[in-house]
Amino acid sequence: MNAQGSLLEDGTIEDVDIAERMEQSFLDYSMSVIVGRALPDVRDGLKPVQRRILHAMNEAGLRADAQYRKCASVIGDVMKKYHPHGDSSIYDALVRMAQEFAIREPLVDGRGNFGSVDGDSAAAFRYTECKLSPLAMEMLAGINEETVDFAPNYDGYEVEPQVLPSRFPNLLVNGSTGIAVGMATNIPPHNLVETIDAALLLMRQPSASLDQIMEVLPAPDFPTGAQIVVGDGIRDAYETGKGAVTMQAVAATETRSGGLPRIVITEIPYQVNKATLLTKIADLVKDKKVDGIRDLRDESSRDGMRIVIELKRGENPSTTLERLYDLTDLRTNFNVNFVALDGGRPKTMGLLEALHAYIAHQREVLTRRTGYRLRKAEERLHILLGYLIALDNLDAVIALIRASDSASEARAGLMREFGMSEIQAGAVLDMQLRRLAKLERQKIQDEHDELQTLIGTLRAILEDPAQLDRLLAAELNEISEAHGNPRRSRLGEVAEGEDAEEGVLLAAQNVTTYVTAGGYLKPVARKRLTKPHNAAHDPVVAVLRGAADDVLLLVGADGGGYRVDADELQVSSMRQRGTTVESLLDTGLTAPIVGAVVLAQADFVLTVSAQGIVKRSERAEYEGRVRATAAAGVKSGDEIVAVLAVAESDEVMVAHSGGQAIRFAVADVNAMGRRASGVAGLNVPKGERVVAASVVEEAADVIVLATDGSAKIVDASEFPTQGRGGKGVLTGAEPLAYAGACRALHVPTGEGYVILRPETLTPMSRSRGPAPAVGTVTGICVGERDEEE
Repeated sequence: MNAQGSLLEDGTIEDVDIAERMEQSFLDYSMSVIVGRALPDVRDGLKPVQRRILHAMNEAGLRADAQYRKCASVIGDVMKKYHPHGDSSIYDALVRMAQEFAIREPLVDGRGNFGSVDGDSAAAFRYTECKLSPLAMEMLAGINEETVDFAPNYDGYEVEPQVLPSRFPNLLVNGSTGIAVGMATNIPPHNLVETIDAALLLMRQPSASLDQIMEVLPAPDFPTGAQIVVGDGIRDAYETGKGAVTMQAVAATETRSGGLPRIVITEIPYQVNKATLLTKIADLVKDKKVDGIRDLRDESSRDGMRIVIELKRGENPSTTLERLYDLTDLRTNFNVNFVALDGGRPKTMGLLEALHAYIAHQREVLTRRTGYRLRKAEERLHILLGYLIALDNLDAVIALIRASDSASEARAGLMREFGMSEIQAGAVLDMQLRRLAKLERQKIQDEHDELQTLIGTLRAILEDPAQLDRLLAAELNEISEAHGNPRRSRLGEVAEGEDAEEGVLLAAQNVTTYVTAGGYLKPVARKRLTKPHNAAHDPVVAVLRGAADDVLLLVGADGGGYRVDADELQVSSMRQRGTTVESLLDTGLTAPIVGAVVLAQADFVLTVSAQGIVKRSERAEYEGRVRATAAAGVKSGDEIVAVLAVAESDEVMVAHSGGQAIRFAVADVNAMGRRASGVAGLNVPKGERVVAASVVEEAADVIVLATDGSAKIVDASEFPTQGRGGKGVLTGAEPLAYAGACRALHVPTGEGYVILRPETLTPMSRSRGPAPAVGTVTGICVGERDEEE
C-alpha cells in the first residue's frame, strides 16, 4: 500500500484525501469528548461520568438512608458496567461531588479524607467511604417509573439512563466546569431556594423578562461564601451566557491587645487555593511589595476559616486589604461560559433558556411518571376486578377449579365461564386462600375504590397542562423547603467601576461591649477567656454582643435615653476603663445607667420600673433623633431598673425582691411613645422592688438567684404565662436577687466578681429552695457568655 491509497479486503486500492480523513477523524473524536465526557446536559446538569456514578450507587443500594460503603466498590461498579475509562477519572468525579467547598449542594455523602480547600488530595478510594446524599435522591426520584430513556451501555450487557429525572435544577444549583475539544464550559453554582423560585416564576409567567427573574435569582451563590461585587458582569452572563462575576474575600478588622490592628479573613473566593493564597501573601511581604504586615497565620479549623493578618501599629486595615485585593486572589473573577448539551448538541445559552429547558424536562418527567402510574393502576384495577368476580361467584369458581385436570384448563374455564381475561384468570388461580375471608374481601373492595379515584386523578393530570404544572410547582416547593438553605455569598453594595479605595468592604469587628452604671462603654474584642469586669464602685449593667458599627441605646434610672454609635468607641482591653457617654455626647448623666440594648437587635424596646410598670416602644422611636432623649416616662417615686430588646412574639419575665415572678406576653403591652410611663406588668408589694426582667422562651431554663448567693435552674414551663399586672408565682428564693432566662449572670459578690452560667447550676423545681452557688450578692447584671459560641 502506498501513501496515496488504502488497501481494501479484496486487494484493490482506493485513493483518499488524507486532509479530509484527518478532519473527519478529528471531528468524530471532538464530538465524542464533547458529548461523552466534558459537557453537562442542560436537563440534569451532569456529565456522563457523574450520571453513571449516581446511577451505579443507586443500583447498589447506597442510598441516603443506607450504610456507607467503600468508594472502591463504587469505582469498580461504574468502570465495569458503564464507564470504560480509568479509575482515577471516576474517583476524581466522585470526590468532587462530595466536596462541600467545590460543589454548592453535595450529591455524594463522603466519609473520610475527601481533600481540603488547601488543595490537599483525597485519600485513596480503598480508604474512603460514600453513599448518596439526601438531595441526590431527588436527582434519581422516579427513575424506575419510566421517566427517562435508557440505552445499552458500552458492551451491551447493561442499560444506563441517558439523563436523570433531576427533580431540582442541578445545572444551575451546582454549576459545572469542563474542557472539551475546541470549547469549554464554566457555569457558576446558585442557591437552591432562589433557583427553584426562578423556575416557579418562569412557569407562572413564561414571558417573564431577565430582570424579573433576577429579582429572585440575583447572582450566583458559591459554596465558599465570599462576597460578590454587583455589576454588569452578572447580567451579561445571564443574558448571553458569557460574563465575569467578581468575587472578593470577606474580611473583618480587629484590634488586639496593645492597640495593634489586624485583618481577619473568614471567607475566600470560590476555587481559590487557601495554601497558595497564604504563600502569595507571604511572598509579597518578603519582596516588600506590601508594607505594614508583621505576621500572617492560618487559624482555620473545623469551625470555619480564619486567616489572621497582623498589621504594624498605625497601619490602615482598609488600605492594606485593598493592596492585597489587587495583588492576590482575594479578589478574582469567575468567568462564566454557559455551555451545555441541548438535544445532544453543545450550545451557549443564557439563564432564561437554561430554565426553560429544565422546565420542559420536568414536564416530560412528570408526564411520563403519571402515565406509568396510570398504567400500573389500571393493571392492578384489572386484577382486582377479577378477584371481585371470583369472590362473587366463589362456589362456582372453586367447583370449576376442582373439576379441572390442569391449571391451564382451569384458566380457560374461568375465561369461558366468567368472562375473565387471561391475566385475571391467572391472578385468581394464584390467589391465596386467606383472601377468601370476609375482611380480605372488604380490603379488595377498598383498594378497588381507591384505585378508581387515583386513576381519575392521574387522567386529569395528563389531560390538563395547568394541573400538571401545579403538581410540578408543589413538588419543587417541597424540595426547596426540605433541602434549601440560606445564601452564602453575600452581595456587595459596591458597583464595578468605582474607585478601588471605595470598593473595599471591611466588615466591622465583632465585639462584646460592657456598659457600666457610671456611663462607661468598653468594647472588647471577642475572644475566649475574656476576664470579667471587676470594679465594685462602677458595676456593669449591660453586656452586649454585637459589632463595632452597631448603634446602642443606653437608658438611665430617670428614663433618659442616650444613643451611641459604637464605631466611635475604641476597642480596648479589659484592663482599660473605656469611653464615657459624657465625652461622646457633650452632656452629663442625670441618673445612673440601668441597662442598654443594641437597636438593630430590637423590634421594640421594653423598659421596666422598680414598681413593676412596663412600657413598649417601637425601635423607630429611637432612630434618627437627637442623641440624648427621653427613653421612658417615670412616675414620682419610681425609677427604671431594666431595659430589654424584644419582638412582638416574645414573652418576658419580671421578678421582685420578695421572691415573686410573673411571665406575660409582650403583645399584652401596647406600643407607646417614648415619653409614656407604661402599664402595670407586675404587682409589687410595698417595700419590695423589681430586681430582674428578661425575655423567656418555652424551652428555656430560668436562673433563680437569692441575695445570699444560693442559686438553681428551673424549667421555664413551671412559670405559666399569665396576664400582665398580676402577683405572679413564687420562685422559691427570698430575698431574690434575680429570676429570669439569660446566657450568663455577671455577679459581684463579697468574695469577688463571678460569671454564673446556667449549665453550672442544679436543676430544681420552683418550690424548692436554691442551693449554695456563690458568695453574698452585691449586684447583678444579665449578660452574654464570656467566650465565643
